[in-house]
Parts: sequence; structure tokens; C-alpha cells
Amino acid sequence: MTTWEQDVLGPDFEKLTLELSSGSPATLVRYVGNVPQWAPSSLSGADVLYVHGWSDYFFQHELAEFWHRAGANFYALDLHNYGRSLRPGQIPGQVSSLTEYDADIAAALVAMGRSKVPEQIMPFSEPEEATDPRSFEIAFLEEARHRLSAAFDALAGRDRPESHPERPHERPLILLGHSTGGLTLSLWAARHPGAAAAVVLNSPWLEFQASEVGRAMVAPLIQARTRFKPLAPLPPIDPGFYTRAVSKKYDGEWEYESQWRPDRGFPVTPSFLNAVFQGQAQVARGLGVQVPVLVMLSDKSYLQPKWSSTALAADVVLNVDAVAKRALDLGTHITLHKIPGAFHDVFLSPAQTRVQAYAGMGRWVEAVLDTAAQRRWTERVVQAEQSQPTRG
Repeated sequence: MTTWEQDVLGPDFEKLTLELSSGSPATLVRYVGNVPQWAPSSLSGADVLYVHGWSDYFFQHELAEFWHRAGANFYALDLHNYGRSLRPGQIPGQVSSLTEYDADIAAALVAMGRSKVPEQIMPFSEPEEATDPRSFEIAFLEEARHRLSAAFDALAGRDRPESHPERPHERPLILLGHSTGGLTLSLWAARHPGAAAAVVLNSPWLEFQASEVGRAMVAPLIQARTRFKPLAPLPPIDPGFYTRAVSKKYDGEWEYESQWRPDRGFPVTPSFLNAVFQGQAQVARGLGVQVPVLVMLSDKSYLQPKWSSTALAADVVLNVDAVAKRALDLGTHITLHKIPGAFHDVFLSPAQTRVQAYAGMGRWVEAVLDTAAQRRWTERVVQAEQSQPTRG
């Protein structure tokens, strides 16, 4: 690791280069500004780690200021091969498995002053050989074996040991992921139970735009291509509508570095798309994330090939209905917040829409972290149940 230095976003932000064993660095950004804070709440002192999506990087200064006003410590991670971390000669966004980002996240958490999280503490994981056409079947059979074993243990009255060690109490960690970053953090949280207190997903790429059936049809073709031409760019499909809605150069209000967030996105490789499909398949089988999850989405999609003003009040990247349905497979404590007129990144939407998004997120996270209220309501319900007459 190097030392913290001023970031491209100005004096309110600092960046730290995270040297990884792979040789491709990641970059951690933190907010150090002094916008006035709101009254203390359960969010005070919490750590927030933000992870961006595909063809993206962190530039949402307003998002950082929101968390600071709420009393939290805000950090954003530019993953390796993205944004501030992108080096000459690297293929932008290239990854063969989303688990490769574990090293980025682990280094970020250490730099944030948190205790080191074990590399992987789930009973099963994504297949190591992501290019193997049998990988979906292998993962499915392994998961089925584990679940059957757990079921037999429960029937026999045997207690299964905890799959993760107890860690000393520290500041609550809130994971905040957008699009592919949302998929990545969902998988990470499932593999690291107990590491985070809450997960907030901003339009997470949990399912293929053409639904699960479409993914099942396309995935074998992508896997085959991954084996022979993993880095050969696939035909471009981004019409540039999202950039038109967001960028200040067109109809939007945001300025950012176009070389880190190109108008039509980076070229997509079979290797990257295969990694996403593998992750989405895991979500479809059920992740079992143990902490509360908030999924924020637009109320509608616009996935047409021709431009329309409708694109200025919709998600032009994902099928929000497919994602909303898939979100139910993340865990048992899932909250879905559909925001009328929101963009793919809800925090880049028009101002009034952003107000709804920020208010909803803040309200939800404050409730999740309010352990005193949770304990109070649990005690009330237990006492009420105990006071009921015996039912014959």
C-alpha cells in the first residue's frame, strides 16, 4: 500500500492505491470533507463500502456527502482494471470470476481499519474452473449435497457447527453495490456471513436482461467461447442511451472521466460475461445472505433499440422486473424499493427522484442498525406471547 493522497474529485476526497498479489492494483477512495452532519443516529460511526458497476468507477460525490451527513465513514472501491486502478496495457474490466474481487475487498477493509475477513467461509463456492462447461452442474450438485446433509442433520437433531469464527465487535459495515458491483457484493456477503451488518443494492445485475431462460440458453455458448477466445470482444450492444440520460454533455447533469466511463461502455469479453453468468446462476440457486438486504430499482425498464424520452425516466440497462423477482433468492430478509422514474444508477437520477432514493435508503439502514429498537420489539413480542393463556 502507498499513502493517502488527494483524489481527482478534489480536496474533499483522498485515494489510496491497494497493491494486490495479482499485480493489478485496486484503489480505495474516502470522503474527508466537512459538510454539516445531521443529528446522531444508529448510522453514526458505521463504515460504508461502495463498489461500482461495469464500465464505471466512483465519481458520485453527492453519495459520499449523504453518508457523511448521516455520520458514517464513506469509502468507495475502484476495482482492479477499472477507473483509477486501470493501467496501460490492461483490458478494462477484465475478470474470469467475480471471486477475483475478494482480494480487492479484503485489502479495502484492512485499509479502512477493519479486522481481516477470512478469505472464504461458505460450505461451497463458485467452481474454480469457470470455463468448464460442467461448472453449473458441478456447483448445483455440490449445493444439493450440502443442503441434503444439513436437512438430515436437522432431522436427527444434530447441531451443525458455525461456519464462521466469532470476530471482535467493531463498527457496523454497510456494503453498497451498483449493478455488477451489487452482484459481486451479494456473492461476497453470502461467502462471508457476519462480515457486514447490511447490504444495499442499487440496481444490482442479479439476472440476465432476457430472464433466466435467456441466460440458460446463452450461457453454454459463452462458456464455449470462453474456452477458445476468452478475450475476443463480443459485438457491442450499448446504444448509448444511458450516457445520454446521465452525462452533462447530453441530457444529464453529471460530469466524469470518459476514459473511465466510455459513452458506450467497454468492450465485453466472453470471459467477463461468463463470470457474470456464473454469479447469476448462484443467486438463482439461492444465496442465503444472512443480513438484511435492500434492493433499490427503477419502477420500469426501457430496453428498446430506438431512442425515446421514456429513457429519461427508466432503467435502460436492466430488466427491473426480472431483477426484482431474482432479489427474493438473495436471502430471507429482503426489502424491495421501486423508485418511480429512477435511472439505472438511482443516485444519478433527476434531483427529486434522488431525494426519494436517499430518504428511503437512510430510513431503511437506520432501522436495520437500530439494535435497541430490535431488542425492544423482540422483548415485547415475547412477553405478549408468554402472557397468552395456554392454548388447548
